[in-house]
Order: sequence, then C-alpha cells, then structure tokens
Amino acid sequence: MNERFGLIGWLATFAVVVASIVIGFVWFPALQANALGLTLWSAICRAAGITQTAAYALAATPAAAVPTTVAWNGETLHAVASGNAERGKALAATCAGCHGAQGISPSDAFPNLAAIPAAVLYKQLDDYRSGKRQNPIMQGMAAALDDQKVADVAAYFASLPASAPNPAGASPSLVAVGSPIRSIAPCAACHGPFGFKEGAPPLEGQKGAYLKTQLDAFSAGTRHNDINQQMREIARALSPAERDSLAEWYGKQHRE
Repeated sequence: MNERFGLIGWLATFAVVVASIVIGFVWFPALQANALGLTLWSAICRAAGITQTAAYALAATPAAAVPTTVAWNGETLHAVASGNAERGKALAATCAGCHGAQGISPSDAFPNLAAIPAAVLYKQLDDYRSGKRQNPIMQGMAAALDDQKVADVAAYFASLPASAPNPAGASPSLVAVGSPIRSIAPCAACHGPFGFKEGAPPLEGQKGAYLKTQLDAFSAGTRHNDINQQMREIARALSPAERDSLAEWYGKQHRE
C-alpha cells in the first residue's frame, strides 16, 4: 500500500513539474509573444532568462543579420596590403564623378575618400559587394570588382592627400566626453581626438551632409554593416539635434 501511495506521489509531483514547465515556458511566453510582437522562440528565451543576444546565438541567424562578411584575420590583412595604388588609379577613374579626381567630392551628398585607410575602404567596398551595405549605385560599382581590384582601389584612395584641416571652434561635448549617463562613448574614443584614428573611418574633413545621412541611417537601422552594432547603438541614443550638431562640426574641420 505504501509503495502504491509512493508511486502516486511521484507521479503527481512529475505531473505538477511538467505542468509548471508548460505554463511557465510555453503558455505564458506564447501570451507574451502575442502581446509584444515577439516570436515564440524569443519569448521562451526571455522566460528562461536568456538574453536576446544569446537567443540569436542559439537560433539560426539569418544571413541578413550578419553585418559583414569581412573577417579581420591574417588572410584579409594580407589582401588589403596587396593593393597597388597605380592599378587602383586606373580603376578609380569611374569614381571621379561622385568622389572627385583626387578623392575630394565636389558634392555634399558623396563622401571624400582621400586618405581614408585602405582597410576601411576595403571593408566598405566588400560590404557593398555582399549587399551588407546598400546603395544601388555603389553596389553596382563594387560588384564589378574582384578581391584584388577592391584592394587596389582602396590603396589608391588611401594614398591621396586629405583636405587641409581647419579647426572650427570648440567641439560638441559628445566628441571628447560623450554622455556617460546615457552610456554614450565619446566619438574620439574610436575616431580620434580630431576625427582621425588609425583603423577607423576618419571624420575630419568629411562632408557634413554625408555624415548626417549616415548617422540618421544608423539610427533608423537602414545602415547595418557596423560590427557589434556600435554605431547603431550610439546613433539611436542621440537626439536628431545632436546628430545634426556632430555632423556639422566634423564637416567644418577642413577647408577645400
């Protein structure tokens, strides 16, 4: 008799545990997913205490969510270093209409490319080729280039002199200090105290209108080729007025 009641007790306990799991990790998450517009998988992960980032790692990551196909390993660095500026000069002739014969764009809508580090240019061109960064014109141009030609074009523009600096007054506090209370790192941490730091896209001398467009695109998520979402997170935390102020100040740090 005791054994029978013991078995019934174990079965009852097991049933309670199973019911709790179903309610806590399936039924409640299903209600939450419906209310918050989440997928059922995301809601289950939230219920289990797994962060969204970890959930993405556990689930199959859509190809579109990967920000770039460039891996900064020895092979990639060797490919960048193999670029030949003379070969790149001939290939870049078609770029002059938008970016200028010497890499200084005649239009505020297009970025200056002169003196941008070859690694930065290589990544952006490769992102256009793979569709990780989207622009109908640039995607078409980049698609015509193989790996060596991408390296050659990058080497050419990196070899050109930048526009002469002309500091335009005190910088916005976000440049040097950031906003610690909002967890916003200063721009200088990645881009250098005057908008230039080896390995990062230089901001000094860049077109203000172009910078504003890119900050707005990062904020909206329409540009998403930043590794680890650094720029998207910062741009989203900035107000429209702050984005405008930064773009305007960096755009004035040069003279034509």
